Amino acid sequence: MVDYDVVIRCKNEMEWLPRVIQSLQSQTIKPSKIILVDNSSSDGSQEFAMEQGCTVVQYDQEDFNYSYALNLGIQNTSASSTLILSAHCELVTNNSIELMLEIFKEYENVAGIFGRQIPSVNSNPFDTRDLLTVFGRERIIYSKYPFFHNAFSLIDRHAWEAIEFDETFNGIEDRVWAKAQTASGKVIVYEPDAVVFHEHGLNQGTTPARAERVCRALKNLHEDDMFQWPSFHEDK
Repeated sequence: MVDYDVVIRCKNEMEWLPRVIQSLQSQTIKPSKIILVDNSSSDGSQEFAMEQGCTVVQYDQEDFNYSYALNLGIQNTSASSTLILSAHCELVTNNSIELMLEIFKEYENVAGIFGRQIPSVNSNPFDTRDLLTVFGRERIIYSKYPFFHNAFSLIDRHAWEAIEFDETFNGIEDRVWAKAQTASGKVIVYEPDAVVFHEHGLNQGTTPARAERVCRALKNLHEDDMFQWPSFHEDK
């Protein structure tokens, strides 16, 4: 069976960490190691994680960058695959990771697998709408234009060693990475039977600053998809 380590990015997540770590420890296949990449938490997150046997890695840059945090965490792993899990994502079923690991044996050239995210009873209507719209009930194999989401994903270490997360992107680093992997001949798999609760949702509600940052990154990723309307730009 393929082994795995876990990387969780964290900043003051004590509200969530106990449930998240318990859901990992309840899996039919336990992680070899849980690594917390911590960005100056002051609410006891680091202390709790260490009590639970986790390895705490200090985020060591002044400005936070999602890609750098992931690369830093994975550098401290040793297993053949890495589960990337949001500190807000609680695993719903105890065989979710087992199902994801099986995919590495079922298909060739799998770079990464991501699971289904569903809203909690406390999710707001915007996040509930987005999660239920995006994450369907059918397995998808992406070979050219992949969607990918790092709130709940399992990646092959060799694929990451060949193509790390692009630190020029601070946000949608997961989709940038997946696109680069498929361009190299790998595939990305969506496994809907591996499930997490994600109360904060896909787009974090309606925060304008976050939406602007994500849109800037998306325009770079999808530059060849953007229609050009010279007359529109001149009018503006």
